[in-house]
Amino acid sequence: MPQIQLAPADIYYSQSSISNCFTCNGTKHAGKTLVETVNDILLGGCGITDIPKINVVRKGDMWVTADNRRLWVFQVLESLGQCDTVTVKVKRYICRKKNVIKKEVKIRGDPGKVLYESKKSLHKEMEDVFLALASVYLGSN
Repeated sequence: MPQIQLAPADIYYSQSSISNCFTCNGTKHAGKTLVETVNDILLGGCGITDIPKINVVRKGDMWVTADNRRLWVFQVLESLGQCDTVTVKVKRYICRKKNVIKKEVKIRGDPGKVLYESKKSLHKEMEDVFLALASVYLGSN
């Protein structure tokens, strides 16, 4: 089965909605929510390579995957600047039940909050504190 590099944003979903957690399949992220998996990667608890490669098929000029939850994780990481491309396996077909071609997907259940969003807010607050301290320091000289 050939493997190629694709940007996660260039891959389409094959479902209109996905579960908010991974199934217990023996991988490092088994049983975790999608957001917990993203946060684990951001904090270094696991790496992008710990997530199994996704399979894609060519439909016209689009790449489509049946591995929709993993694609969602890769797309979030891409949007945060944590990955530009992922290695994917090219297959001839995917499950017929997954026959939708969508650029976006809805998450069923509470997706949680990506730690990066919390870190961004904290960074802004710290920046405000540093600016205030700098103005006090500069004002006293």
